Amino acid sequence: MQSQAVWIIDGDLDDQEVVKHVWQELKLSNELVFLESADQVIKTLEHVDHAPFIIICELNLPGIDGFELRRLMLEKHQKRFTSVPFIFWTTQASEQQVEKAYNLSAHGLFIKDSSFDQLKSTFMTIINYWLKSRMPSKSV
Repeated sequence: MQSQAVWIIDGDLDDQEVVKHVWQELKLSNELVFLESADQVIKTLEHVDHAPFIIICELNLPGIDGFELRRLMLEKHQKRFTSVPFIFWTTQASEQQVEKAYNLSAHGLFIKDSSFDQLKSTFMTIINYWLKSRMPSKSV
């Protein structure tokens, strides 16, 4: 079962504040859950009853990076997260990183915009797309 929560996995507190402001500006009702590291995500996965609506994950996390976190989630929790959109975000990405993201079944990778308005537009596009997409009610 999915909740309507959006997990933002990012250890940068400034980025978290910007996302909070974007959410307020867009008047989104989805609960924001901030997780600062892969370790925190792994611990949360052991106790959470419902998968989130969307996961947006920074590539460059402290400790285990976003790629390794995605791999671990697929390996250990695949049934719970098969239908959960997993989107990477980062300040910059090489072509190799983009390929690696999609090879790990990511649903997207976007670059963090420096402009608040651009970031707001990006988040609105992501949320609107996934709100309007038909998703299985449970993992297949």
